[in-house]
Amino acid sequence: AYFTASLKGKEKLIDNYKKIVREIEEQGYKMLSNHVLRESTKIVLAKTHEQVFDFYLKFLKLINSADVAIAEVSYPSTNVGHEISVALSKGKPVIVLYTKGNEPRFLAANPVDKLLVYEYNLGSLGSVLKDAFKEAHDQMDVRFNFFISPKIGVYLDWIAKHKKIPRAVFLRRLIEEHMKKNKGYRA
Repeated sequence: AYFTASLKGKEKLIDNYKKIVREIEEQGYKMLSNHVLRESTKIVLAKTHEQVFDFYLKFLKLINSADVAIAEVSYPSTNVGHEISVALSKGKPVIVLYTKGNEPRFLAANPVDKLLVYEYNLGSLGSVLKDAFKEAHDQMDVRFNFFISPKIGVYLDWIAKHKKIPRAVFLRRLIEEHMKKNKGYRA
């Protein structure tokens, strides 16, 4: 699991962040990232451009290897919003948690299949995450590997480079279009 939250909101919400991380681990998930608990705004602002770039590359690797991303969004953050967008673009289910009165209106109003938005409090967090993980599990992609000819590989590389669409996304869209056209198929 990949966890993120606002560093600026950490002063106000540190107990929430710690309990979320504890609950994620107690529910059997390996924590890939808890940088929010280790870092501070002051530390991040002191980083060089190269250090920030290295962190971003590490973030991309962590998101790629995660089954699910969890974001606490009670305190607004454009960085957290970006992390959510990246996770969704990579086909990861994202559990968005917020406390009462802090509903992320933009996210809650955005009907994206793998974006799972939940209100919680410290007392309900365990059961909320249990339900959220169950729903996220139903949304997780299934890895499917197969062999292709070199000609198809070159074409998919061309699509990725010129159309700026990852190969897997392109293939998934082709299959989804075919599923819509096939009147005899029912999910």
